[in-house]
Amino acid sequence: MTPDAVMRELAGLHALARSLVHGDADADDLIQDTAIAAIEHPPDEDRAVRPWLATVLRNRWRMDRRGRGRRQAREHEVALGDIADAEATPDAPDAIDRARTLEKLASALVGLDEPFRAVVIRRYLDGQSAAEIARALNIPAGTVRWRLKTGLERLRAAMDRSTPRWQRALVPFAAVKGAAVMKAKATIVSLIVLLLLVGGGIVALLVKRGDSGADKKPVATVTKSAKQPGLAVTNVTGQDDAAPLRPDRLPGQGRVVVEPVAIDGGVLGGRVINWSTGEGVAGAELTFTSAAGAVTVRTGKEGAFELAPPKPTMLSLTTIIAPGFLPYAPEFQHSSVRIALGAKQAVRGLTLFLFPALDYYGTVVDAAGAPVAGAKVKMADPPAGEQVIEKIVTEWTTDKQGTFVFHAPDFTVFEALKGSKRGWAVVDGNVATTHKMVIKIGDAAARDATIKGKTVDASGAPVADVLITAVPEDPGRKGESTRSVAFATSGPDGGFVLDGLDRQTYTLVAELDEYAPVNKDKVAGGTQNVTLTLDEGQPLAGVVRDPDDKPVPAYTLLVTKREGLVREVLTTRSVIDPRGHFEVRMPKGDYELLAYATGWAPSEPVKEAAGTTDAKIQLTGGATLQGVVVDADTGAPLEYARVTREGAGGGASASPANAGTVTRSDGTFELTGIPAGPFTVSIGAGDYHPRLEAGLVATEGGVLGPIKVAMKKLAEGEVPKIELVGIGVKLSADGEALKVEMVVPESGAAAAGITVGDHIVAIDGVPVTTLGMEGSVSRIRGVAHTKLAVSIKRGEQIVPLVVERLPIRV
Repeated sequence: MTPDAVMRELAGLHALARSLVHGDADADDLIQDTAIAAIEHPPDEDRAVRPWLATVLRNRWRMDRRGRGRRQAREHEVALGDIADAEATPDAPDAIDRARTLEKLASALVGLDEPFRAVVIRRYLDGQSAAEIARALNIPAGTVRWRLKTGLERLRAAMDRSTPRWQRALVPFAAVKGAAVMKAKATIVSLIVLLLLVGGGIVALLVKRGDSGADKKPVATVTKSAKQPGLAVTNVTGQDDAAPLRPDRLPGQGRVVVEPVAIDGGVLGGRVINWSTGEGVAGAELTFTSAAGAVTVRTGKEGAFELAPPKPTMLSLTTIIAPGFLPYAPEFQHSSVRIALGAKQAVRGLTLFLFPALDYYGTVVDAAGAPVAGAKVKMADPPAGEQVIEKIVTEWTTDKQGTFVFHAPDFTVFEALKGSKRGWAVVDGNVATTHKMVIKIGDAAARDATIKGKTVDASGAPVADVLITAVPEDPGRKGESTRSVAFATSGPDGGFVLDGLDRQTYTLVAELDEYAPVNKDKVAGGTQNVTLTLDEGQPLAGVVRDPDDKPVPAYTLLVTKREGLVREVLTTRSVIDPRGHFEVRMPKGDYELLAYATGWAPSEPVKEAAGTTDAKIQLTGGATLQGVVVDADTGAPLEYARVTREGAGGGASASPANAGTVTRSDGTFELTGIPAGPFTVSIGAGDYHPRLEAGLVATEGGVLGPIKVAMKKLAEGEVPKIELVGIGVKLSADGEALKVEMVVPESGAAAAGITVGDHIVAIDGVPVTTLGMEGSVSRIRGVAHTKLAVSIKRGEQIVPLVVERLPIRV
């Protein structure tokens, strides 16, 4: 019986395993043990396989219940005796070859990178289950299984390099009295040997954890090594003898291209770069998953990587991990970066980003501002849910000075607790600039509410593996910025629990590829028995094209719904496809589609209805802005200042829609892909006040500048303030108008008589409904001491005003 045949039959027994043990992790362990027994001692040819496997599975479960400690000790002794007998039988040269191979296997295990070595040793030498390892390391069981798969794949690759015929040396060993040997989990030449020999075929990750019964059959996903059928890696650009890469002249802005290749499965090539510097990240590990399994590639020189599967396939970017950087590791099966490779086509020039794990310094203080020692600090779910598979540290205790050191993505919320006192803070722009965060604690209600519910399909049957996101509502409330997004994944029975919530309202968003996304508004923290019904919806498909009507092979797709001035993003997906093709599922209705691609200007919104399969989104080349960023006092050029166009955004952090660029060592930059019309650029540099430069107007194909941007350095202890030119109002969308939420004192708006509660309905004679939110803001900003006309609605009256733009710090 082949490993593949075993896995096909075992897939249908996962429900049985789950009924015998507690949790999917233990069920997976039981399935794996059954697979080992089946491969060692297959049934007779005329015997039904499925009932026989069920019996084996039950027997394995009963054996495990009889006392793991005594069993391991006894079997270890028997196994050592069997090994001694087995090694005395063969010819001496064969035995020596096997001994040398085992020595190299031990060396490969010792040389295995962390965190993979630790879980392999715990699982296969210490005999711990995935669930036990997860509890010991305080990580999800899914992360343990992924690390096991990747670790075994690397062991196989290391053995392939050092001993090309190592499998031949180990086959006799695995065959001799295999049952006793395989039970000796404390021996390095036990289960690892068999796992390596079968190429990972029995290390199965049952990705459809909630599927059971006749209607939905679980899918077994198998990790393949580069030497096995499945995903293969051609890391050409990372090899020492490869042609040197040309450094990207415009970090993060290069256009992705499609080239013909002789490789049947196509090629994906690109770079992983540092978000802060634009430099390549060498040694970053990218894991891609498909129906064939998972494969990990490592970046070489200048952060370059290439992936070459043996046949065209659909892939997801599951993780990117590199020392010194925050991981990109969203919930398993819920990465928004999707790849479709075509036959004999190479997609090259893809840029992926990692954010440095910068040291931030937190301080917990009481109401009087005194430091609080021994306070417990914890991180809420990362705002994008991108540190799920590979978690970062999330809990700390303050020292005698009330301080702690942490790493976190932007906009992460922290809670501090000491006794009955608690407080919250968020990693906002101030923290990102100063690297300092203060959490003030006092009397406040605990955020200990939960929202519980279930996800079902149209027939009422439970749907597993649905990603549920709780998004805080009512952004105008005091302290709203410290409310965090929460995440959960539905289990086999469709159940989910969102915890760490306050008692205010949330919008729940449920997402799973086979279904249309579902939103449920105004769900208060503490609500129980919420039902989210997923519908298959309708396909919404099409292509993204460049100005020459050629496919754009890499872009971020935003599916939005517009109500008045507000454009709500319903689905975001980063697509890599040489055909420029996309397809999502949406509920019945009308939508606006937008596409962003590096090196191109974003598309105009395209209105389409769900059910459309031939939508066409057109990109333009846009304009280029040239400039230099300098210190306002010394005139010295500022390197690594980030320059982005204001207003555009979305997408995964690894592949954002609006990456912008960074300045070179001489402070110069070029920002490409700017759409025609007024626009504003945002400039940020460490230890400097951020700036917004407005009053710029782009024309298609034009080149603007060079402009000179002078940045003011922060004084010791100074809070960063955004420097910009505008009329001095804070606005929010309110139906068909912009509502004035705040007026800056001594601003142009204050001088013109604009007050809180006014509604702006037109700017320079153009209705704000025509301009949209982004266009309206661009019109309001501009050059200092220029003027604009606004139409203000007060009650039923329309009041025309002329307002002067002035420099503002906010």
